[in-house]
Amino acid sequence: MKKFILLNSPIFEETTNEKEDYLPPLGLGYIATYLEKSKIDAEIIDCVKEGISKKEVIEFINNSSFDYISANIFTPNYRIVKEIIENININCEIFIGGQVVKSIYQDILKWNVKNKLNIIIGEGELIIPKLVLGMCEQKPEKIENNKFLYRVNKNSKYFPKNISDIFLNRNYLKDEVIINHYNEREVSIITSRGCPFNCTFCGGAVSLNKDSRIRIRNKESIIQEIKELVLRYSNIKSIRILDDLFLRDAKSIDTVKEIFLNFRQLSWRGMAHVRVLKKTLDKIEELKESGCKELFIGIESGSNKIRKKINKIGKIEDILEVAKKILETGIDLKGYFIYGFPGETEEDFKMTFELAKKIKEISLETLGKFRTSVFQFRPYHGTQLYDEIEKLRRSILECEVNNLLNCSETEKGRTQFNLDSGNHSKASDDKLEEYILKTQELTKE
Repeated sequence: MKKFILLNSPIFEETTNEKEDYLPPLGLGYIATYLEKSKIDAEIIDCVKEGISKKEVIEFINNSSFDYISANIFTPNYRIVKEIIENININCEIFIGGQVVKSIYQDILKWNVKNKLNIIIGEGELIIPKLVLGMCEQKPEKIENNKFLYRVNKNSKYFPKNISDIFLNRNYLKDEVIINHYNEREVSIITSRGCPFNCTFCGGAVSLNKDSRIRIRNKESIIQEIKELVLRYSNIKSIRILDDLFLRDAKSIDTVKEIFLNFRQLSWRGMAHVRVLKKTLDKIEELKESGCKELFIGIESGSNKIRKKINKIGKIEDILEVAKKILETGIDLKGYFIYGFPGETEEDFKMTFELAKKIKEISLETLGKFRTSVFQFRPYHGTQLYDEIEKLRRSILECEVNNLLNCSETEKGRTQFNLDSGNHSKASDDKLEEYILKTQELTKE
């Protein structure tokens, strides 16, 4: 039987024993599941969870025997993955994929790779098994020496059109149960693919993915997956929904109620959007009734100027109104904030901090609690802001750990997020770090 290794590629150069905030690689799990369906022996090596270094990965590969290996790639670990792929000395076929590939495939085509390299743009669970079996009916979009480029868009035979029918064998996700913020055992699911929003800092922006389309799982498939999770992990207490569209409109809130009324023993956490909840304030109580314990909102900035620049929908007063209603209902709120956007000033920083502080003050008088998750802006390949920085001929530094941020008590377990690829704002490095830290400090009681 053919052997296929799927790497959840390392983020760091060196081995780390630090317990990082962790989400299981569900995308790799789907690929492994469909390899198995095609009678191909698959295994996921989770370098992120295990803290495996670049050197250890290379040694593991070159001292092993398998037929195929895949690696996922992101802007922060571009160089690490490149060096791993270029240092594979055993005879095996290589696959590389990830959201960023559509923006960097021209660079990947120039890599010095000894083996055949298949570059996959788009979702891979249906096309990869066919390529392994030599049964793929789709021609490569481009061939350069030993490198073959395949694009899985909405017109591809291998585009997963109905994701309600896509099955995930969780045997491939070792130790996927995490202990969440509430000290509860939690498992994650995905209920949609694609995004209708157009944030200029995000590779998932709708304007960058016109060749794909949004897909939503039906209620029955979600209920069935949660039933299987409850049977598999009898002691789980919480479900985390990882995608952005679980709460996309008023009708979806009704669907959420119908789903979780089947699981009274569970709470759940997921993403929400100010625009949606502003229109459905009267239904937030229903989320609480369905078992919602915490909602995540990407607030990003408290500056209207910056919000317009990053295409963030919703006025500051809307954010405060929605946050107040969530917290008064007794649902906790986690707000995501980003500092350091191109052109951002210290005055913009101050407005963001003041917004976070106001929400914190509201939470002190409500049943719901508020916490923050704060990031330094990093430009991702292919995004509007990345291209803007390049056009101005400013340098985009390689991602490195920001050790000052990483030393903060509130930043423990966030090394993978405390990455620095240069300060692109108009404020000083000291001011940037000051506002990141003091906004994160608001999480403290």
